[in-house]
Amino acid sequence: MFADNFKISLRQIRRLLVLDIFGVSSLMLPGIFSAMTGADGVFCLLFGMAGGVLLLWLMGANMKHFEGGYYDYMKDVMGQIIADIFMVFYLLYFVALSGYVLYELTALTLGWLLPEGSFFWISLLLLLLAVYGSIRGIEGRARVYEIIFWFLGIPLLLMLVLAMPMVNTSYWTPIVASDSVQLFKGSVSVLIFLLPLSALLFLKPFCKKAEKLASCGREALFTVTFINIVIYLILLGIFGQNAMGVLKRPVLTLMGMINLPGGFFTRQDVLMTAVWFFALFALLNTGIFQGSLVLKELCHDSKRNYSIYLVAILSFFIGKGLFEHQFLVEIYEIYQSCIALPGMFLVLLVLLLVYQIRMGKKQGKEKVMDVEE
Repeated sequence: MFADNFKISLRQIRRLLVLDIFGVSSLMLPGIFSAMTGADGVFCLLFGMAGGVLLLWLMGANMKHFEGGYYDYMKDVMGQIIADIFMVFYLLYFVALSGYVLYELTALTLGWLLPEGSFFWISLLLLLLAVYGSIRGIEGRARVYEIIFWFLGIPLLLMLVLAMPMVNTSYWTPIVASDSVQLFKGSVSVLIFLLPLSALLFLKPFCKKAEKLASCGREALFTVTFINIVIYLILLGIFGQNAMGVLKRPVLTLMGMINLPGGFFTRQDVLMTAVWFFALFALLNTGIFQGSLVLKELCHDSKRNYSIYLVAILSFFIGKGLFEHQFLVEIYEIYQSCIALPGMFLVLLVLLLVYQIRMGKKQGKEKVMDVEE
């Protein structure tokens, strides 16, 4: 499954990343920014993007020292035990991410597509599809989502263009009136939604030009940030701060308000919900794929698919728990902000510093030996 010779292009990886990040961030961030004044959410998006650039720089600084995969690099730098601890950290992140996305995806389906449906059967079907996609490997996902990227992107662009005449720019003011705490919390929220970029660390064996993975991530980051800025300003200009805070999914509400020319299609909101449905499903697939990939390396098992099934089962119970108990959603948010976010930076920073220290000592010994000779 993972060990074939298929190599995906940077273009395909970039589109996968855009889908992964766009779906959940565009759904959740407008509600988070609604507590702010005017267009201050734009500054949070830019500050979060700056944090994402820093994360990608740390990733790129480490990736240029990879001789094999990320796990091999961690073992060479930190030793087997610390490397395993770091891998468990990544495993927990991707499994928790899969469970959360399953919860959001099922809630989206129940709220907008199948209001009479059952969480159990919908989430089970979604997981089975995600497992099937993971078993087919990253090459199958790359081919399918490259088509979906344009199939969904063009209608979204059209709907945003049609929404622009409805914007009241006076709702964008006042600017820079939010306090520093709100701006900080909003920026942290943006950065949390950018953490799926860490999947790049494990994609070197699957990429044709692995040395450019970090730059590919930056292009995806800039693209998603630009799209989210446009969506946020349109939503703020149409609904205003107070109404946007009341709406559960303001971007989906907007899709139902836009009238297509000619009035030939009156339920375009259902069609546009598919944009976020497939974007969230792409992230669910990524979480299961990456989690199973990490688990396979930890267990030194590259032939069977047990890790995929285990990650999917854990994701189901996490998603079910989040759906049935709201306090678990709050715990997940605390985990993301207090453990996952700082952990992503800390692991990469420690690896880079230890590598530089060891290389400095090695070069020093070589110089001493040269002098003695």
